[in-house]
Amino acid sequence: MKKMLVSDYDQTFYLNDIDIEKNKKAVDKFRAKSNLFVIATGRSYTDFMEALTEYKFNYDYIILNHGMTIINKDNNILINYSIDKSIILKIIDDLKGANKIIYFYDDFTESTEYNLVKKVVKINIKYDSKDIALNISKQFNIKYGQYINAYCVPLNDVEIIASSINKAKSITFIANTEQVLKSNIYTIGDGYNDIEMTKNFNGYCMKESTSELKKKAISEVASVSELIEKII
Repeated sequence: MKKMLVSDYDQTFYLNDIDIEKNKKAVDKFRAKSNLFVIATGRSYTDFMEALTEYKFNYDYIILNHGMTIINKDNNILINYSIDKSIILKIIDDLKGANKIIYFYDDFTESTEYNLVKKVVKINIKYDSKDIALNISKQFNIKYGQYINAYCVPLNDVEIIASSINKAKSITFIANTEQVLKSNIYTIGDGYNDIEMTKNFNGYCMKESTSELKKKAISEVASVSELIEKII
């Protein structure tokens, strides 16, 4: 039966230049057995393409922006959600006077000016510490949780997407498209935005993961290549 492995990118598929080379070889071995490999990342299209250009690895699908965007191996966008405009304006109003850099992302571009993007698939807000970012993300989820998901991500940032989607839901879309049984779907990640997919599928986590994610994972592994050896 066909299997599908879904991996976060930063601090998971990519730890360092040596580790990613091992992961690339393991992924090729996994895919050679007619299995599917999917990257699920919070990165935008532009950020991810920079990584792909540098490291040149094979995949079947990419989930971007924490689930908001799905592209296939032919670089075609299959799904691209957006955040409700009325909620964006409320968030902008909440952030007035905060003296923080805010980025708005659409399909392929980013801007610090909301009016310069066609539609917003993700908002990124930069803070001075992880504690502040965690607190702000919790506040946004309490206030607007019906409409958005706010995640604390590396570099002390808060990233906001629509609540109607996440990595787990995008994985389900791909699984339905490819007719992969839920029992044959494996995931691996390290951060808050990986919790949903870890809970919903055969979820593993990296040894250096958030404590909340570790509580949901089946077990910890040191690398993507180690997990592939477990499930191949």
